[in-house]
Amino acid sequence: MTRDADRRTDPADVTLLLAAEAAVLEGRLVVLREAIDEVDARIHAVSDKIRRLPAARHHEAPPADEGSATGLAPSPARRL
Repeated sequence: MTRDADRRTDPADVTLLLAAEAAVLEGRLVVLREAIDEVDARIHAVSDKIRRLPAARHHEAPPADEGSATGLAPSPARRL
């Protein structure tokens, strides 16, 4: 027997193998799509919660007559 004779395969066997692999891949695709949909739903839920949060006051600058976040009083020379 030659090497070429060893490599010959039945087309029906190859077709069956490829169909089985395609079925496995389609199953994985379904699982991945479901996971993507779940992540998308979580993103939308978190985005909605963030939009509903009240404005945080700690992000605002302190009024001019109050000290800074360091606790230091403003310089009297800078007051108007």
